[in-house]
Amino acid sequence: MVDPHSIVVKRALILLTIVAAGCQQGLISPSPRPSPTPSALSACPAGATAPAGAQVLLRNLPAPDDLTFDTSGRLLFGDIKAGTVSALGIDGSVQQITGGLSVPEGIVELANGEILVAEQGRNRIVAIDPVSRGVRQWRAFANRTGQEGIDGIGPELLSIAAAPGGVIVPDSPNGLVWRVSLDGKTATQIGSGMTRPVGSAVDQNGRIFVADEGGSVWTLDPARRRFATLPTPDDVVVGRAGQIFVNTLGDNAIHEFDAQGHQLSMMSGINQPQGIALDGADNLYYSESGNGQIGRVVRSFMLDPPKVTRISRGIFVICPEIRRAAGFSKPLKLLAPNAPTATLQLVQPGTDASGTLEVQTAEHSVTINVGDGGLLNLSQVVTLP
Repeated sequence: MVDPHSIVVKRALILLTIVAAGCQQGLISPSPRPSPTPSALSACPAGATAPAGAQVLLRNLPAPDDLTFDTSGRLLFGDIKAGTVSALGIDGSVQQITGGLSVPEGIVELANGEILVAEQGRNRIVAIDPVSRGVRQWRAFANRTGQEGIDGIGPELLSIAAAPGGVIVPDSPNGLVWRVSLDGKTATQIGSGMTRPVGSAVDQNGRIFVADEGGSVWTLDPARRRFATLPTPDDVVVGRAGQIFVNTLGDNAIHEFDAQGHQLSMMSGINQPQGIALDGADNLYYSESGNGQIGRVVRSFMLDPPKVTRISRGIFVICPEIRRAAGFSKPLKLLAPNAPTATLQLVQPGTDASGTLEVQTAEHSVTINVGDGGLLNLSQVVTLP
């Protein structure tokens, strides 16, 4: 018979041997390697100074007309001969949004992404779905005058705290101005007694400006008052700092005014400037219908396509390309993208640098913003490799 005590002792010795071997193995196994500390980023150099004066962006268009910017920073433009509405991207690419329209004039993008277009040939406004790009009638207007139909429209008043909601619609053939509800169903008359109102804008105080081809720019606040007398005004826009820009067909020019109506500058020699628009940095864009071009004047700064480097899976370094107008020296700030993108490092731009950021994301693109911390701001969608 085997002594039970000896069996217990042997089992204990075996257990101690196993534990000791395990401990010894743990002592000699290599420790996990620490994660490498990312190297500090350097600011990317600033881009070349932006071109002085007018710069042609697009050529050989049939007849470009009204312009506006969408929320992604694309320049939307209509072509009255081609019957199209297209988008000009920051990379210079052009994408047609829709076609088959009868003399597309004014364009405005609503907060829900729909694009409204004034179809002069049918005297109505159509809405373009941002996803399907289907076209539906938003509102039709009566025209028994025998004159051309509605022209410029907008803007939407949702973002103007001092103004009621809706969309401003100059009723060109009837000499009226309407505020139309966002669904297009209800119209309230807010102006009358004009020759041919063809464009409108609103400042941050809720004061509405109307370009009248009869030779006037009017304000509605709410009474109608003459703001300026000009040769055949065609459109009007308001800058971030309150300047008013008016394109005029009678002298082929674009006039800049302060908020009190004093002329600050004039850009002449434009071949039938049918449309104007300002981007988020108050750079001026215009169409030249007479020679089929769209041009730009950089007044502050612009963003060229950035340089993107893939560091590892899901990690990218983005070098913005900031180009300043001559004499523009305001400090600019680079804002990190929103979630779900994580910003690992960020270097702010300077007068001689464009800044840099390192991001981690599973997305195919991110949106960056560059601004002066006040009125001026440009957004840019960056595609990741």
